[in-house]
Amino acid sequence: MAGEKHKIKRIENPTSRQVTFSKRRRSLFKKAQELAVLCDVSVGLVVFSESRKLYEFSSTSSMKDIIDKYYQHPKNVEKHSEAAIDVARLKSTIVDERYLISNLRGESPDELTSTDLARREGILQLRLRREQNLMEQISKLQTKAKSLMEENNKLKEEMAEMLIGRSGGQTDAELNALEDEESFDVSLRLGYL
Repeated sequence: MAGEKHKIKRIENPTSRQVTFSKRRRSLFKKAQELAVLCDVSVGLVVFSESRKLYEFSSTSSMKDIIDKYYQHPKNVEKHSEAAIDVARLKSTIVDERYLISNLRGESPDELTSTDLARREGILQLRLRREQNLMEQISKLQTKAKSLMEENNKLKEEMAEMLIGRSGGQTDAELNALEDEESFDVSLRLGYL
């Protein structure tokens, strides 16, 4: 039947899959050639088989010419040049950082240049500033904890006075039991991780 539609899915049988690939690849290349001749356009087609074999078709003398046209197209020039610059910059940074790390570990016997020393100094100063900021924050938190503890003690004393005023003639044991039931102990502990 000519009108019957087949569902497109992966062919499970490897032999059938290879035969279909070969036939359809030839048909695809034929259509690409027809498009290039009929419309006078440059067509480049690249296909990799399941076994990673490369098949290519180019309507011009070489595939490289078509790929160069693609990269030189105004729509792609900006995108690819920025990406190439980013990749080059990242590679350079990685190489520099690996070199510094190996020097810091003492793995590289080379002497450090003044640039390397300046970079290390900058890194160490940044870490020192971070440490100083952390120490200041810890100091402030300790001061705040001390004031909160003092306030907590004052509140405990006020609570005890209120209990004594309410209790009238109760014994110390009864007052302590009431105080334990109605007081809350809030404490803050700081330490280095």
